[in-house]
Amino acid sequence: MRTPYERWRDKARAFLSAGIRPEHADWQDGLLGAPTPAHESAMPRVPGALVDLLQRAACHRDPARNALMYRLLWRVVHGGRRLLHDAADDDVMMVTRLAKAVDRASHKMKAFVRFRELRTEESVRYVARFEPEHDVIMRTAPFFVDRFAAMEWVIVTPDAIARWNCRTLEFLPPGQQIPAPSEDASETLWLAYYDSIFNPARLNVSMMRKEMPVAYWKHLPEAARIPVLVADAMPRAGRMIEHAVACDAGNVAARAPMPPPGSTLDSCRRCPLWERATQAVPGLGPREATLMVVGEQPGDEEDLSGKPFVGPAGRVLRRAFDDAGIDRAAIYVTNAVKHFSFEPRGTRRIHKTPAQREIEACRSWLDQEIDTVRPQVIVALGASALFALLRKRLGVAAARDTPLMHGSGARIVATYHPSAVLRAPDEQARAATFEALAYDLRNARALAGLVRPAPSAA
Repeated sequence: MRTPYERWRDKARAFLSAGIRPEHADWQDGLLGAPTPAHESAMPRVPGALVDLLQRAACHRDPARNALMYRLLWRVVHGGRRLLHDAADDDVMMVTRLAKAVDRASHKMKAFVRFRELRTEESVRYVARFEPEHDVIMRTAPFFVDRFAAMEWVIVTPDAIARWNCRTLEFLPPGQQIPAPSEDASETLWLAYYDSIFNPARLNVSMMRKEMPVAYWKHLPEAARIPVLVADAMPRAGRMIEHAVACDAGNVAARAPMPPPGSTLDSCRRCPLWERATQAVPGLGPREATLMVVGEQPGDEEDLSGKPFVGPAGRVLRRAFDDAGIDRAAIYVTNAVKHFSFEPRGTRRIHKTPAQREIEACRSWLDQEIDTVRPQVIVALGASALFALLRKRLGVAAARDTPLMHGSGARIVATYHPSAVLRAPDEQARAATFEALAYDLRNARALAGLVRPAPSAA
C-alpha cells in the first residue's frame, strides 16, 4: 500500500509539471485522475523540512488538506524557499497545525493500542483494533515493530491493516476479516494492575478525558473499569485519610523512639550536637497553649542562655508577634532541634543547618512537647521545622498555600523563619518577608482562637 503522502505527491507532481496553479487544481476527485504533463520536466528540489511537514500533514482527515498542501508547495517552488521560516504565514500555520494534529494522533495510538491474544493450532498471534483520529497507521506501525519485535501481531484500523510476522511489516487494505480474540489471562492481569495503581486522591476527571479521550475507550479493556473507579474515588480517598489519621493520632509520642525513662533533655546523646553545644534549649510557654511555634534550632545566644528565640531572629519574631496581635506569654515556643549546630569561624560560631539525622534524633523530644501541650495550631518556621513535623520535604512557599495537618490533629501553618528576614538582600525584600511572616502569624492566631491583647496604658 502507498502512504497518504505518496498518493498526494503523485498528483501534486503532475499538477506542478503541467503548470497548474493552486486555484485551478482540482482535488475534488480525491487523488485519482492526475493530469498528464504536456512535456517531461525535472521536478524541482524542495527543502527537506517541507517534505517532512507535508508527509505528516497528508495523514490528516481534513478534506481541504490536499489543496492547502499544494498551495504551500507551489509557493515554495516558485520563489518562496524561505517561506517555511515565516511562522506567521497563513499557509505555513495551517499546514503546521495539521501536522501537529497528526503527531498527537500518532502519540495516542502508541498509548492506547491494546493487543489481545489469538491462539490457534499453528501459532499465537496478537490482534488489536484501533480507530485513530487521523490516518496514522503506516506512520506509527514501525513503533510497534521496535516494541514488540518478538511477537506476531496485527493492528486493524479503518484505513489499513498492519501485520508483523517477526520478519516483515506489511500493510493490507481495510475490510479483510480478522478474527476478534476474546479476553485473555494477560488482559485480566492488566486490569488488576490498572486497579492497583489508580490513586483516588489524585483523580482529575477533566484532565483524564483530555489525555484519554472517550473516543478511544471502546478499544481499551480498562475503560470499563473507569466509571467504577471514578464513582468510588471520593469514598476511597476519605478512607485513606481516616486510616492515616487514625494510625498517626493513636500515640503521637510513639512516632519517634522515646528517650529512656527519667532522662532529661540535657542528658540526650542521640546525636553528636551535644558535644560542642553549651546546653540543650527546651521549649518555653504555658502547657495549655492553643498555639505552638516551632523553629529550626537554637542560635548562639540561645545556646548560652538556655532559652529559645532570644537572639536576633528572636527579636524579629517578637516584632512579628506584636504585628500579628499575639501575646508571647500565651503561646509555646520551641525548636525542632534542641542543641546548637554551628561551624567555628575564628572566635565566632556560625549557624549551620541541622542534618536530617539530627532532626530525626530530636523528634521524640518535639513529639513529647506536642503530646504534652496539645496545641490546636502549630506554626512551622522554615523548612527544617516543616520536615520535623511532616516527615517529608516541602518548600515553604508552596506549603504556605497548602492545608496541612499534624498527626496529633493540630493544624499546621507554614511560614518563613525570622532569620529569612535578616538574610534578605535588601530593605524591600526584608519588608516583604517580614510582612509574609506577620500575615501567616495572624492566620495562626485566628485559627487558634486567640484574642488580640489589649493595648497597654500610656
